[in-house]
Amino acid sequence: MKKTILFISFTFVTFFANAQSEEADALLDKISMETCECVENKGLDYSKISSSKLELEFGICIMESYAKNKRKAEKYLDVSLNDDASLEKFGEDIGFLMVNNCPDVIMALAGNYAADEFEETKDDLTLIGKIINIETTQFNTIEIKDDSNRVQKLLWLEYFEGEEFLSNSKVLKKKNMEVVYIEKELYDPKIKEYRNFKIIKKISVL
Repeated sequence: MKKTILFISFTFVTFFANAQSEEADALLDKISMETCECVENKGLDYSKISSSKLELEFGICIMESYAKNKRKAEKYLDVSLNDDASLEKFGEDIGFLMVNNCPDVIMALAGNYAADEFEETKDDLTLIGKIINIETTQFNTIEIKDDSNRVQKLLWLEYFEGEEFLSNSKVLKKKNMEVVYIEKELYDPKIKEYRNFKIIKKISVL
């Protein structure tokens, strides 16, 4: 008798879970199609719009559709509007479905990201030397002595690959480092003018 009850309970739970999954899949597909329609109705010129602008429009359209279907979304979708990871996963799920529903939008987004990445990387510069000092102010300044014994100053403005090496004093004192950076014009309050600064993008140990 107990086995029968357990089997019935398991069957009911499995059926309910499958029904929930089907509802969630159908809702995701609906949001995907509504997002496609929303983006396409904006009449955007994909050849001119930047990836960040297109991504913004994409995100706005997703959230508009989510709002339209909020009651079902809260019931069937595991999405938290206060959790960046949850929202990112939600966006990825919708984007995956949009490949079938409106491939031109996704291809445009992918193409613009590639173009932006090329624009960002084509101006990368490289410096090799030893880090001799890290000055901590409002923005950290890294001082590197290159092969010609010239001291170069670079700004640490944001996270970059290899950042963890800067906390290892043994590496800093003994190893040559390769630093990838870009030059960017920023306002210098000391001289009250704009000038070029070296901004670190990546550090690696040679």
